[in-house]
Amino acid sequence: MTALAGCVGDEQPGSQRAATTPAAATTTTVPAAATPTDPGRSGSPGTLDDPVTRRVNLAPVDRRGQATTGWTIDGSDDDPSSPIDCGDTSRVSPSPAAVSGDIYYCSPSAAGADACWPTPQAQRMLCLRDPFTTTLDALTAQALVAKVSPPKDPAPLGLLLANGDHCRLRDGGAWSSPEGHPDYVGSYSCGPHGDVWAPQNSSTGGINKTVNRWTVLVGDITGPLTTVPVAEAYYVATAP
Repeated sequence: MTALAGCVGDEQPGSQRAATTPAAATTTTVPAAATPTDPGRSGSPGTLDDPVTRRVNLAPVDRRGQATTGWTIDGSDDDPSSPIDCGDTSRVSPSPAAVSGDIYYCSPSAAGADACWPTPQAQRMLCLRDPFTTTLDALTAQALVAKVSPPKDPAPLGLLLANGDHCRLRDGGAWSSPEGHPDYVGSYSCGPHGDVWAPQNSSTGGINKTVNRWTVLVGDITGPLTTVPVAEAYYVATAP
């Protein structure tokens, strides 16, 4: 069966920003218009210091390909003469952060289009580039796309760290390795305290999920790496 870029996937359970329960994490539900950067979320007591990492599913698009309440669409970066490549009817890749089907990874990596939903308009995708905003970018795709299942072990699109940093999943690009760990690679781009680093063959993007409060290694390429807890982890889903 083919899911056109005007033909969205099957209905998924949950609210506009529903939450699921992984091992070693608790759940939370984010109101439709709230984002991780809202003062009442990341800055309130008990959020950054909570003893358990919260896993949050952001669902900015519903199964009809429409933006959900609280989300806006920005088409200013769309260039139909240079469409993004989301695959076609024979080859597609799921978003690495997806917990629902029919959310796509699109290239090039410079487009930051690794979490995109099809819409009723042929070859028009809605992409969540920044999980810390309520803005979707409308971008033109090269072709209609086949249906796709979510990855077995999705990686968070964004992390809110206990030090207040916002980290975004790496989507390609050339990064140097930390001087003290030449075999490590960058997995998340963060804030003033540095980035998240992980061994090259890490299956979790450097996130230690063996404890209730997940941790990551943070630092720049010249200094030491520090273990920092993860307050919240943001995945992408499709709303009913």
